[in-house]
Amino acid sequence: MTSPVRFTELAGWTPQPYRSVFVWVAFEERLVATGERYGPDDHAGVWTADGFLSRWSSRLVDRGWEWMAPLIRRLADGEDPEHVRTDALHEYAARHDGAEPNVTIWNLGVDRLR
Repeated sequence: MTSPVRFTELAGWTPQPYRSVFVWVAFEERLVATGERYGPDDHAGVWTADGFLSRWSSRLVDRGWEWMAPLIRRLADGEDPEHVRTDALHEYAARHDGAEPNVTIWNLGVDRLR
């Protein structure tokens, strides 16, 4: 069974029109999505916050997104997701001239991801 999951688009990088990388966070569900498009190839996945940090944390460093790692760690450690979300939105706004990040809804089988 799937249910709608709200991912906040905290990071995206598009150096050329055919290439992009993203990291999105679903705070309430404590999930992180990341993916990459390179020409005709697309790769994406969704992990628990802890699983993302153990497999993909270098993606944050490679793109200058290190500021997200402590926020994702707080989710992995069980901190209130609404507090983490509030802090993440504040950090995002500070780095993007006060803008709010986009949100994408994905219908996912959340139980399979935990």
